Amino acid sequence: MTSIWGLVWACVSTSLGGTTVVFTRMIMAETTPLSLTFARYGIALIILFALFLLRKEFIKFSRKDLMGLSIIAIFMYAGFPFCFAQALEYTTAVRGGLIFGTMPLITMCLASIFRIEKMNLRKIIAVIMAIVGTSIVLGENVTPLAPDAIKGDIYMFLGMLSVSIFNVSARKYLVSYGNLAVMSYTMLVGILLLLLLAINFEKPFDGALDFSISGWWLLALLSIPGGALMIYAWGEALKTITPTQATITVGLNPVTAICLAAILLGEPITTNVIFGFVFNFSAILLISYKKQNPTNIKSPA
Repeated sequence: MTSIWGLVWACVSTSLGGTTVVFTRMIMAETTPLSLTFARYGIALIILFALFLLRKEFIKFSRKDLMGLSIIAIFMYAGFPFCFAQALEYTTAVRGGLIFGTMPLITMCLASIFRIEKMNLRKIIAVIMAIVGTSIVLGENVTPLAPDAIKGDIYMFLGMLSVSIFNVSARKYLVSYGNLAVMSYTMLVGILLLLLLAINFEKPFDGALDFSISGWWLLALLSIPGGALMIYAWGEALKTITPTQATITVGLNPVTAICLAAILLGEPITTNVIFGFVFNFSAILLISYKKQNPTNIKSPA
């Protein structure tokens, strides 16, 4: 039952993640990447920290774990959100959502490198399928919609790499200290870094956060359901299931992104997009075919 709830939390998180791809693409015309990510995750942090205080679960981290948490915080809450926002300034929401969907394969490869999960022939085939599927989509000409799409695609891949590093490293901290404590601390570290970078490079308090009414609505959607709830749900998932099991549900991300992008942005759902999604989702199903017991997964040292 615990594993089932873990998958439910993961599904909630990744479905919300698909909406953030489209909403970020829509809001980037009004802001800059560092300023947006600072504002979005700052609001999410306030909500999560309030929940943490309400639970009165005051946690004291060991000095060694504080260092480890600070390192993975930079990847998850500074590197990822910056790359994510920067990507969607250049590429389409459909392409961004499909690249987002490759995260399970990147997570699996990193988990194998760190000996958290074992690589086998089935997983190697899955990686090849995902490469083929992604190549089909990225090979499509979207110049009229996004002239610098390749640049955005590269940023999105780097963002997925950052999330995958967090996925394979965070579970031992989540089990030891709990979801809200870990998420609140790591978000705080990431947001402080984003604030310093934004002040130095983008002047967030001098126009970069002057949104229209629709822009403020988009920021609210990105910060509350697409920020606090999405992050909380993902942390709950990683507490009870393995990184690869959690990221199986990332297949929901491109589905949400593709549908919303077609409705709100008018981005076409082409044959290449459909084939690319089928290849990528089949690859995710392939790596998840053999169920693993999370209690037998070795945590990273």
